[in-house]
Amino acid sequence: MGPSSITNVIVVAYQTRGIDAPRVLCDLTILSTDTRVRGIGRYVAELVRAFARLGECGVRLRLLEEIGWDGRIRISDDPERSLARLCDPRRQEVGRWSWAYRSRLGLARAARYVGADVVHLPHTNTTPLFKAAAAQVVTCHDLIPLRYPQHYTNWQDGYRWGRQLLDARRCRRADHIIAISDATAGDLKALLEVPARKITVVRHGIDHRRWQPLPSPRDADLVAALDLSERPFVLFLGDADWRKNHRAMFQALGRVARQRQERGAITLAWAGRLATNRLALLRADAARYQVSDIVQFLGHVDDPTLHALYRKALATLFVSHAEGFGLPVLEGMAMGCPVITSNCSSMPEVAGDGAILVDPCDDDEIARAIMDLADHPDRRDELRRRGLARAARFTQERQARETLAVYQAVARSAAVAR
Repeated sequence: MGPSSITNVIVVAYQTRGIDAPRVLCDLTILSTDTRVRGIGRYVAELVRAFARLGECGVRLRLLEEIGWDGRIRISDDPERSLARLCDPRRQEVGRWSWAYRSRLGLARAARYVGADVVHLPHTNTTPLFKAAAAQVVTCHDLIPLRYPQHYTNWQDGYRWGRQLLDARRCRRADHIIAISDATAGDLKALLEVPARKITVVRHGIDHRRWQPLPSPRDADLVAALDLSERPFVLFLGDADWRKNHRAMFQALGRVARQRQERGAITLAWAGRLATNRLALLRADAARYQVSDIVQFLGHVDDPTLHALYRKALATLFVSHAEGFGLPVLEGMAMGCPVITSNCSSMPEVAGDGAILVDPCDDDEIARAIMDLADHPDRRDELRRRGLARAARFTQERQARETLAVYQAVARSAAVAR
């Protein structure tokens, strides 16, 4: 059975009146992997939802859902149905190697099949082996492995130089690169010598109808179901690799517990799917820093539960060494949760004056920030107001329109070149 026999080509919903709008193929296949519950997955899903809400948006958008081992492809132009299929928690996830292999082999052919003028890879995790006739837009989230090769490269990558060659090839093959922050754009220019004319910064946006501070009647029950104690808690959302800086968080929590013996300790609620080996490392380090009783690993939580956690937390604690953007900083501010984050990398760019900025290498400074919020309700209220004002600048509609403008500019440039 060939690709045409299973591909449902629906009448295109995205057209402009009287204009032959560029045809754009957006690759959603990464949502079939475990990345769908992580930052890149959230970026892909929320961007496509924003496109759907815009309605008439100046491009004819197709969504690539699947590339099979036998070369079959699944293409749709219904964003909500595509996301429902790909993000269904009952759907078995595809291994990353399997996904990457199929994407490298099949993406160029999928672009030819729909006659795409532009292909958008909303990640840099694969490069098609065959160059499509379509112009290629790639979203670069970060270059942290090149910035910190001692923590993120090994023999499988060819160490730092092998990773450098791979990332440089991926950027060379792209006709244009969307960077999700000025920090990422700066790394593209400094580490890979990508010319500025080839980069457009489009920061994350958020759906403020869903991510908002008004409490839900379900909040208390959702948090209680996680068996969090009655103690106040700070919330961390993410994985456990080096840059997430869990040791500094644990050390800071230990300082807080020692200094608040009479008033009670503060719990760290850690939300996010963790591999078994990483969870074991975290538990060992929690015991080492004597905070095992005040660190609670919640695993992956759904959005309603995550919203409840943000609204109930004393603060969002996100003191990473480096981020491409730092989505929990934006989410925390939008939910009215005071944010403590790092004074480096992309975090100040996102937080502005809406968060407490600390040195991620100084656990004493992190501890003082936590105690400041725990002991001063007026400080929490002030930070909540400032955070909400800051988050209001990061709208999903703005992110979608800026991304569409990139598609249109790249399509025009490609047409002129032809």
